Amino acid sequence: MWDDDRDGRREHEGLARALDESGVPDGRIWNGHAWQEWDSWGENGVVTFDLHPGEPTALRAECQCVWHGETRPVDGDPVTAAVAVKADWEQHIAAVTAAMYPVDVADEMDDLMSRLYALTQEQPLAALTALRELEQRIEPLRVVTVARARHRSLAWQKVADALGVTRQSAWEKYKFAGSGADVDAAYARTGPPAS
Repeated sequence: MWDDDRDGRREHEGLARALDESGVPDGRIWNGHAWQEWDSWGENGVVTFDLHPGEPTALRAECQCVWHGETRPVDGDPVTAAVAVKADWEQHIAAVTAAMYPVDVADEMDDLMSRLYALTQEQPLAALTALRELEQRIEPLRVVTVARARHRSLAWQKVADALGVTRQSAWEKYKFAGSGADVDAAYARTGPPAS
């Protein structure tokens, strides 16, 4: 199995899943040296397969996050296919982790949301004011961030995926990002937070 824990989360474990001649997972993985019985993802136990007799005919990379790669024929030597499926999984990891933010940022956002929720219960008008100010700070920062992503030649589709919108929506809203005065003005409004 392959692990990726670069951001402190354990959402991505991968393996080389054996497939039978019809493309059905057969309950084995290639562990790098030999076939090994592996009928489920360890912690969640959701995936279970019956073992099939004979040698698997193909491999595919799978990830605990439910992604799976393309089918790679074994052709007598699982080592060659295993190298290809590991490369598939590493490409998957590179794509999904590019937009992952650090765990400490997630923790701080959770803390802020908890504090705002408590303020909502105790002082709704103060909470509304805080939420309005937060929104006013977020959009200029989003513009600057889109501009930085585009300056690094990241495709509009990648930007849209990170924003959770369609490519067309991202382009229509932020097409000016990266062009001079608008971004400078947005940057001036965001500035680093006061300590």
